[in-house]
Order: sequence, then structure tokens, then C-alpha cells
Amino acid sequence: MYFLSKTVGRLIEPIGFIWLVLLIACVRAVIKKERRQAIFTGALALFITLVGSTKLPAYLLAGLEKPYAVEDLGALPGCDAVVVLGGGHSYVSSAPFNIEFHDAADRIVMAAELVRLGKGQALLIGGGNGEGALLKNWLETWKPFEQPVFDMSANLHTRDEATNTAALAKEQGWKKIILVTSAWHMRRSVALFEKVGLEVVPVGTDFVGTSALETHWSFYPVPWYSGFRTLAMYGHEQLGWLYYRLRGWI
Repeated sequence: MYFLSKTVGRLIEPIGFIWLVLLIACVRAVIKKERRQAIFTGALALFITLVGSTKLPAYLLAGLEKPYAVEDLGALPGCDAVVVLGGGHSYVSSAPFNIEFHDAADRIVMAAELVRLGKGQALLIGGGNGEGALLKNWLETWKPFEQPVFDMSANLHTRDEATNTAALAKEQGWKKIILVTSAWHMRRSVALFEKVGLEVVPVGTDFVGTSALETHWSFYPVPWYSGFRTLAMYGHEQLGWLYYRLRGWI
């Protein structure tokens, strides 16, 4: 019963439905001896299976994450500030402090814990559209630590966060920072912050690929959207690295 309900549930989702249509088209093409059509539809169905039914996307993303895992936060050096990049939350009118947390909210928890442990003398919050101000208001109300909280002005992308951090660092006399962001996004982030002249101690979080690999898993033939989301993160980061290199930002 569980297998049947899971199969039906996945087949009515867009990814599963498209996969089923491709399989039917492939079988039809084989029966009618339409070789090219059979190869084309079969190859697409196989691609969707590899992405949506295997851990291949998780292995790719975990490869970006692995270098930035920190097992002992207590062993980290003390720095002038902890800088957390945006992306973990957004504005919503109906929630406490107008904060809607996203999957990457791990960034916020990690940054706050590092400051609480005394690893930074201040917390700087990134993000765009007033995201930093929302978190600043929340943290200053709850007071999990005594260190000051700063928020950046509006940012369009990670490079803006790096340049805005550099400007505040110059004003505050900061030289060395702990940088907190999703582990799969860390390589590009570190390169950006070092480019603007800061000494960076990277602390990764939001281990999407690694978490998928460590979760109990058994092969299931009908693909699901999760693998495509993971693959999109990997592709976004690789293309972002290339784009930033071509722009001379890293």
C-alpha cells in the first residue's frame, strides 16, 4: 500500500508525470520501430531518473561542501566579526518580527552561535531588501549575546555583500572575519571577500548535499523534484564561479 501511494503521489507531480510520458513515448517508438524517437525519449527518461531517483546530484553538491565543514567550533580562532550572508529568510507581514525562515536559515543559527561563543566581537548580517534589519531587530530583542549587530545596506548579490563588508570593516578597524554561508556557496564567497582585502575564516553550514548522502535512502524508480533542486544549486554555483572569474571579481 505504501509503495502504491508513493508511486501515485510522485506520478502526479510534474517531474514524475513528464517521466511517465517519456517512458510511454519511448515504448511506443520502439513498437513502431522509430529508432531516433526511441533514443531521444529514452535518453531523456534516463536523465530524469539519474537526477530524480539517485544520489548523483547530492554527490556533486557534497563535493563543494566538504572542505568547509567545521566539527569543533570551539577550536576556531577569535576574529573581529562574524559575517553571515543573506538567503536564509525573507519578509512576511504575518510572522513574528516579520521574518519568514527558509531552508538556509542554518546560516543564521550558526552565525549567532559563533558570536555567542565569543568567536567574533560583532555580527554583520547580509542580504537584500532590508533582510538584515529584520534579523537585527529580532536578535537585539532576544539578546542571545551582548556583542553589537550590524546590517548591510541592500545587496544585489554576494559581491555587493563583500564590498559592503569591506567598507564597514575599514570603518570599524576589522581585519579578520568569520564568514558564514551555505557550504556549497563558500568557495566563491571566500574568494570574493579575500579579493576585497579581508582575512577570512570560512565556516560552512546548510549542508544540503551532505545531508542527503547521510540520510537513509533506498532506490525508488519514480523520480522526484529534490534531485533537480540539488542539481540546480550545483549548476548555479559552478556557473557563478565562472561568471565571477570572467568579470574579474575573484
